[in-house]
Amino acid sequence: MIKSIARKQLIAQRKNLMLNECLKMDDLLLIQFQKLDWSNVHCVANFYPLEQHNEPNTLLLAKYLKAIIPGIRMAYPISDTNNLTMNFYAETQTLHKNAYGIMEPMPSQLIEPASIDVVLVPLIGFDRAGHRIGFGKGFYDKYFNQFPSNRPRIGVSYFEPVPNIQDTHEFDVPLTHCITPWNSYEF
Repeated sequence: MIKSIARKQLIAQRKNLMLNECLKMDDLLLIQFQKLDWSNVHCVANFYPLEQHNEPNTLLLAKYLKAIIPGIRMAYPISDTNNLTMNFYAETQTLHKNAYGIMEPMPSQLIEPASIDVVLVPLIGFDRAGHRIGFGKGFYDKYFNQFPSNRPRIGVSYFEPVPNIQDTHEFDVPLTHCITPWNSYEF
């Protein structure tokens, strides 16, 4: 399957989800999330879900981690929309919307990639090899060039994988894991 076709189909599917369907799938995602090993995790890079795109509510996942891991640090991305890059910053109470309408923390403390144990990755879809279908700007792929390659990159999706993305690029960095409401995948 070609990324642009899969992206279009999956965005349409997500837009057609009703609120009660999203809430149910968020609960099921949390169950899958709880099955993962969090014993050596001290810092998680998360993302603020785009409500207008019916993205999974990863803030529930963050709340769960804060309940089971005392002192865990959460980090959230701030994008440089001119250079199409991003960095993660410590969670703050004050947020603002960037040029893409994505919530970002007011920058206070940069979290170096080497200090992050796990990155939760937004996506539109993924394939059975862990290739991600995002919005096509490459923010996460560029970030992963700095992130230790042996650490988890966990996609969070409402949908099961498409069979195969045919047009991956050499700069695409595959996920190590992906969770859906019904399954947990390791690549």
